[in-house]
Amino acid sequence: MTTLSPPRAEVGRCYVQCISPEKFEMVSDNILLVPEREEHFAVPPLLETRTDSYLVRPAYVRLRVIDPEWAEEEVRICTSPAGRQVAPEAYVQVQDTVWIRPRARVYTVSEPVWEERMEAIEVEPSHQVIEVLPIKYQWVPLSVMVRPPSKRWIRKKVSGGCLEADPENCAVWCLIETPPVVQDVYKQELIGCDSEDPQDCIRYTFVPAKTELRPVQRLVSPAKAEERTEPGTFQIITRWQLRADQTEPKAPADSRDEYVTLRRKVLRREAYVHADTVPALYAPIQRKVLVQDGYVGTRRLPAEYGTVLKWKRIAESQIIWREILCEEQVSQLNVSQIQEALRARGYYKGRIDGVLNEQMRAAIAQFQMENDLPADGHLDVETLQALGIRK
Repeated sequence: MTTLSPPRAEVGRCYVQCISPEKFEMVSDNILLVPEREEHFAVPPLLETRTDSYLVRPAYVRLRVIDPEWAEEEVRICTSPAGRQVAPEAYVQVQDTVWIRPRARVYTVSEPVWEERMEAIEVEPSHQVIEVLPIKYQWVPLSVMVRPPSKRWIRKKVSGGCLEADPENCAVWCLIETPPVVQDVYKQELIGCDSEDPQDCIRYTFVPAKTELRPVQRLVSPAKAEERTEPGTFQIITRWQLRADQTEPKAPADSRDEYVTLRRKVLRREAYVHADTVPALYAPIQRKVLVQDGYVGTRRLPAEYGTVLKWKRIAESQIIWREILCEEQVSQLNVSQIQEALRARGYYKGRIDGVLNEQMRAAIAQFQMENDLPADGHLDVETLQALGIRK
């Protein structure tokens, strides 16, 4: 059997070839369960109730007649000049028409004709309501390796054909691989929403306008004006007029012209129709006014993680040389003191007899394993120091 020599070996010291097991430490790892994503949300339309008014009766035109303006005057008409007393043959009798009241336009107006009826008045405008359907996810398994595959040496039975004086030299050591340890965690996977198209998760609904029946007046026939001419009145006056081929004779000093005096009306301004605009009539009403349309907003949702405890390899398994106590050194030790130290720590349950037997070696190996020492059951300086025993 070929044995490699330990490096830097010194005479008088004892060494043992040990298998250093792989070392692991427990670490926590974050596993992505839900990725970062966008979420849509619906902002409803903003409707505000206000006191408003509606048209009960539209503006219209009312007609009124402005009467004509008259003035009265006296008219003196000479019916017989004084010269006619001297030369009656120089005159001829004529007839004149004198208007006492001239013809004039007159008007008659009618009032507008209305009808009252019930009409639908809008009290809430049409608008659009947006609904964002909830997104659905399904939980899917995800296998996470919490302990990587590892290698370790195990001791098999001693070979039956061993020719060594010490059968332990013929022990068979096999390198085996421990499979990885896998743990199932669950993450969320997007599957859409309850709609015809699972990817279209926004629903738009049209809300029609709302109305109320209110009484209103509607114009059936507007005001009208009719014009007619009112006949005048006149008077026939007979008078003497100088013939065209005659010269006015000289009248006697004691003679006078003869006159007739009439009172008549003179039209200063004709009648006319004046149009007055009557303003519209409104009545109060409570309305809802669309202040802001609804819209779809977007926000970012952070990713969600789960924590998994994993075993992380911090040292590979290897074969090392380690210095141990030689047999003469062990015999010089107080083994009973070592047994008491192991018993005090709960590792040794046998008799305190000062014998380094198999039970004692098993207790030493367990102590070494739990104190991060090479666990081979051999006594070495590090083990004694960990037990608080001086060499």
